[in-house]
Parts: sequence; C-alpha cells; structure tokens
Amino acid sequence: MTGFFKSNPRRRLRKLVKEKKYDDALKYGHEIEKTLEHDPDIAFILGTIYFIKGNAQKTLYYMDKTLEIGEYDIDALSIKASVHIHQKNKTKAKQCCEKIREIDSKNKSLQEIEDELEKF
Repeated sequence: MTGFFKSNPRRRLRKLVKEKKYDDALKYGHEIEKTLEHDPDIAFILGTIYFIKGNAQKTLYYMDKTLEIGEYDIDALSIKASVHIHQKNKTKAKQCCEKIREIDSKNKSLQEIEDELEKF
C-alpha cells in the first residue's frame, strides 16, 4: 500500500489531513509542491491546512496560488472570502462573492458568506 501513496501524492496528502496530522501534511505538501507546482489541488490542500491552523496570510497565499492556476475554483474563493471576513476586510470579501456569483449565482456558500457580510 505504501507504493500506491508514493505514486499518488495527492492521496497521501489528503490522508494525512484526514488523520489530522497537519504538521506532517504541511511538511509533505511542501516537499511535493516543488515538483507539482502547477497542481491546484496541492495548493488548495496546503491553503486549507493553513486555514485550519489559523494562519490567514499563508491561507490567502495558497488560495491565490490555487486561483492563479484555476480561476473558477469556488471553494478557494469561499475560503478566501472567509479569511477576509475574519480580518474584517469587507471589500475583499465582497470581491470574492462577486467572482463566485459570476461562476455560480446559486452557490450555497455564496449565500452563507453574504449572510456573514450582513453582520458587519
């Protein structure tokens, strides 16, 4: 089974996250990031780990990287909007909402984020 994870680095990274081994996942993710630098899944997973750990700056860095590769990633936009809301940056959160609306105006995350923005 170990050989399978070596040939599928995303699966191994997701497994570490699922097991809540975030530090191990970050270490492994940064190792494979060098060879898979154009893989939006790796950037998204790393950004999500930083989101879980509460590191807003690195979360935004990796969500931006994800969006550079795949600009229509609603999940990355949603996480990015959540970070901006947490930072009380209503303007940037609204920009994320506008982009989500362009992609999918009926997206459930969009409504939840907009509800949070209304609380400002």
